[in-house]
Amino acid sequence: EHWQAGEGRFFPPQVSDEEKAGIRELLPMGLGDPSGKIRTACGMAIATICVWDWPQAWPALTGILIGALRERTSEDTVIGALRCLAMIAGDLEEGQVPTVVPLLFPELLQIVTNVHVSLSVKRRALAVMHSVLLTLGMMSGARQRAVRDLMNPLLPGWLEVFSVILDPSSFKLNQRPISSNQCGVLLETLRCLTQVTSYFSKTAGEALLPPLSRAAALFHAMAPMYANAFVATHGNARAFDDARDSDGDTLSLETVVAQVIELVMALVEHPWLSAVVAPGLDDTVYQALGYMCMTSDQEESWRHDSNQYVADEDDDVSTVRAMCGLLLDELCDRFGTVVLS
Repeated sequence: EHWQAGEGRFFPPQVSDEEKAGIRELLPMGLGDPSGKIRTACGMAIATICVWDWPQAWPALTGILIGALRERTSEDTVIGALRCLAMIAGDLEEGQVPTVVPLLFPELLQIVTNVHVSLSVKRRALAVMHSVLLTLGMMSGARQRAVRDLMNPLLPGWLEVFSVILDPSSFKLNQRPISSNQCGVLLETLRCLTQVTSYFSKTAGEALLPPLSRAAALFHAMAPMYANAFVATHGNARAFDDARDSDGDTLSLETVVAQVIELVMALVEHPWLSAVVAPGLDDTVYQALGYMCMTSDQEESWRHDSNQYVADEDDDVSTVRAMCGLLLDELCDRFGTVVLS
């Protein structure tokens, strides 16, 4: 409220330049605090100040945050820096991209590929990657060409990592349920791959095909596990409990399946990548119909109040059942009556 005169919520007096400099110097230290609440508060304060001061009045912030990822002095520091980067990634301006992205992406990649880094931290690194990709994908015109040129040397390494993460065999899906942390890593990887498919498919070229093939295999491999966990429970406890991260996102098999379906929909809608779906079209339709089976929770809602269930289902298109209905519509639009046969 006191930071920048002329803003809508400004309330005098304005903080002096000397006080601002002192605050900017102290806030990054809080990103390594053992308390998650303090790290979050400092990250939110930094993100708010960035709206006015970064990078012009705070050029050192980029080096501070990326340095924290590179040095990895403690997990708390890395988590704090990633949390802060996730908050400011959506506000990247076109002029900042050439200086921030080439420094940031390699450090994020190092975190994701490091065997000594926890799955929780890897998920946060992938979430930052997704936020940046989303911002870059929204840029248009002359800047879009520059962004694609910038991404050309950065994408191959990431696509190789996506292929490794999405390998269904690495999760032993038929032997045990995957953990919430594994779900989180899969979820963010699929989100990143969806953005690359939607906005950078030409830049990625054929290197995009292996991770997409792995994602398609995951779509099929997860079907029996999804059915056992959510459909065939007959009122019993689920195979595992949902978990939520500190941002409130649900980390579960159901959210992963929904994201896989969204990626398959992006493939079907794509002008030339839809050809990837064509050879396995029959099996894709078969699995989609299987995913559309009502879950035990949905059956219970139906029995309680069928009219309310129908009304809710019409309004909510985020469920696996609803998304598969949309996927079948997209398949019919793309491939015609062959889908029905």
